[in-house]
Amino acid sequence: MNKTKFFFRLSVLLIAVLILGSCSKDKEYTRVIPSNASLVISFDIQSIIKKSGLMDNKESIMKNLTASLNNEKLAKMVQNPSDAGLSLENKAYFFVTSKDEPAVLFKVSDEDKLEDAFGLMQNEGICDAIERNGDFSTVILRGYGICAFDESTLLVIETTNARSLPVKEQVEKMMHTTEGVSIASNKGFQKMIEKKSDIGLYGSFASLPQLTSMSMSLGLPEDADMRQMMVLAQINFENGKVTMEGEYYTENESLKAYIKKQAEMGGKINHTFLKRIPASSLAYLSMNVKGDKLYDMLMSGAEFKNMVRDSRLTPGFDLKKSVNSLKGDVAIAVTNVSANGTPSLLAYAEVSDPSAAGIVYAFKKDFDEVGMTVTTSGKNEYVVKSAMLPSPIRFGVRGNYFYLTNDDNLYKNIGKDVANSLANAKYENIKSDAKGYFVLDMDNVMKLPMVSNAFGRFGSQGNMVQSILAGFSYAEAYNKDDQKSVVNIYFKNKNENVLKQLITGLKKVLG
Repeated sequence: MNKTKFFFRLSVLLIAVLILGSCSKDKEYTRVIPSNASLVISFDIQSIIKKSGLMDNKESIMKNLTASLNNEKLAKMVQNPSDAGLSLENKAYFFVTSKDEPAVLFKVSDEDKLEDAFGLMQNEGICDAIERNGDFSTVILRGYGICAFDESTLLVIETTNARSLPVKEQVEKMMHTTEGVSIASNKGFQKMIEKKSDIGLYGSFASLPQLTSMSMSLGLPEDADMRQMMVLAQINFENGKVTMEGEYYTENESLKAYIKKQAEMGGKINHTFLKRIPASSLAYLSMNVKGDKLYDMLMSGAEFKNMVRDSRLTPGFDLKKSVNSLKGDVAIAVTNVSANGTPSLLAYAEVSDPSAAGIVYAFKKDFDEVGMTVTTSGKNEYVVKSAMLPSPIRFGVRGNYFYLTNDDNLYKNIGKDVANSLANAKYENIKSDAKGYFVLDMDNVMKLPMVSNAFGRFGSQGNMVQSILAGFSYAEAYNKDDQKSVVNIYFKNKNENVLKQLITGLKKVLG
C-alpha cells in the first residue's frame, strides 16, 4: 500500500471516530504525557465538530468517507464509530515528546472494541497485529509510527523507528508513568486544561537550554531561570470571531518579579494620537511608555550595554536623558503600501524633552558607514537619506511630541488631526484601558491594488483564496493585565460560527 493511500485510510478512521465517538469521564489518560513536554495542544473534539458544521450532513459525510473501504465490517464500524472504543467527551491531545517526536493521545472508553477496530485495520493492511506487553498493548502503524493502548489510553507516536528498542523503551516508560510524575501534576498544565476552550495550548521553555544565556542577556537575576516560564493559551471559535487568550505562568518568584518590573515600563494608553492617524491605515500599534523605567530595563541587559559601548555616539549626546524623556503614548501606523511595495510609516511619541529627537541622530556615524546620511532640517528635526531608500525618513520633536515618517504627504500634515481618523474607527477595543494595542485591518489590506493583483495571477484558485480572505474584517491584540493578552479575529459575517465559515471556504478552494 502506498503512503498516500495509507494516510487517507488512517485519516478516514480517525475523523469518523472523532465525529461520533463514545463517552467516558476518566481523565487520568493524560498521565502518559511526559513532564518535560515542550508543547501540548488540547482539542475539544465535540465542540469543534459541532461548531464546524460537520454534523449538519453527517450521513452524507460518513458515506463519502467509507466509499473507498473494501472491508464491509470496517466500513460499518466507521459509519457507527461508537464501536471503535474511543471517547468523544474527553479531549484529544497533541504533544511533542522529549525526543522531539510528535504524538497524539485519546481517551479509551472500551478496550475490547478498540482491539476489534485494530483487527479490521490489520485486514486492510493499515497496521500489524496487536502485541501484548503485560498491562498494555502495542500496534505498529505501517509507514507512520506506533500505537500503545490500555483500558484508558490510546497513544500514537509518529516515528520512523517504530520497531527499534529505544522507541519500545520510550513507549513502555510513557505507558507506566503515574500522574504524580507526569505533566498531569504540572500546575501550569492543570491551569490550561481547566480553562474552557476549543483548543488549549501549553508551552514550556524547560527543554530549551539556550535560554540560560538568553536570560543573562535579558538582565534577569541569577535565580530567575527562563526555563521555568510557561505560556498558556485558549482558542475559542464564536459567531463572527475567533478569540485567543494567552498568559505567562511561572512558580518562580524571581521571574514573577521580573514580569512585574517589565510591566512598570508603561501605563494605560491615553489615546493621545488617535485623531492624527488615518482610519484607512493597514496596521496600528499603540502603547504607553515610561522612559526612565525603560532605560533601567535596557541597561540591565548585557546585549544593550555592549551595543551602546560599541557604537560611536555623537559627542555630547546623553542617551539616558533622551530615553527618559519618553513619557506617555507611543503610536506607530502603516498607512499605505505603494505599488512597488514600500510601506508608508507614521509614528508619534509623547516626550518631555526635545532631546528625544537625538536618539536616532546619536548613531549618525554608524549610519554613515552603511551609506545613509543623517542631517538636520531645523531645530530638533532631522532627515535620513540613502540611495537604498525610496524616500527620505523625517523625524524630530515639535512641542511635546516626537514624530517620524517616510511619506512626504504625511509629513506635510504632521501634528494635525485628520478628517477620518482612528478615533472613529470600527475596532472594538481600540479605546480600551490596555497598556498595549495592535490592529491589522484586512478590509484595508485587501483594497490594495498590489494585493488584488497578486491573487489574480493564480487564476480561479487565487480568486477563491481571495474570497476567503475577503471574509475577514480585522484582527486586534491587546493586554488585559500585566501577564494576559487577548487576540480577536473578526469576520464580516457575524451570524455564523467562524469555524464553519473557514471550512466552507476551504471546501471551495480544495474542491
